[in-house]
Amino acid sequence: MDSLPRISSCTKRYVVTARPENTIREVAALLIEERVETLLVVDETGRLVGLITIMDVVQIFFPDFVSLLPNIDFVKDFGARKKPSTGSLETAETLLVRDIMGKPVAVEEESSLLRALSVIYKHNLSDIPVLKAGKLVGIASRMDIGQVFLMEWLKSQAIYS
Repeated sequence: MDSLPRISSCTKRYVVTARPENTIREVAALLIEERVETLLVVDETGRLVGLITIMDVVQIFFPDFVSLLPNIDFVKDFGARKKPSTGSLETAETLLVRDIMGKPVAVEEESSLLRALSVIYKHNLSDIPVLKAGKLVGIASRMDIGQVFLMEWLKSQAIYS
């Protein structure tokens, strides 16, 4: 692995986004429909303003979520949540993305894979937005980055071609 590829080598250009004014119900439907774990929150100009993950949404309704599960006997670490529950699934109609989104965390597309991976781990993310000159151009996941690392390693071992 003489020179590691840049994050641009594994960036997906199709990005699923949300707006700060979307409701949590809309975001939940989008996460399910698009089968993604992270939504990038953009303003009206397309500028990245935040991140929202499936776990951010699930955590809001955790007590109600548990009540939807049949025959639940034990939930490990129940109560060890970051945010208090709103206590009602109906809240999803009025709670907005801007109310729970995380701060925008991203890397520039010329960043090394090591830099991107360190940002992912530092902020406990599954996916990292990728910018070019500050503008959103894509997203890369831990899996995307890991696959490139493994391919490069296997190439260096003359195992993978």
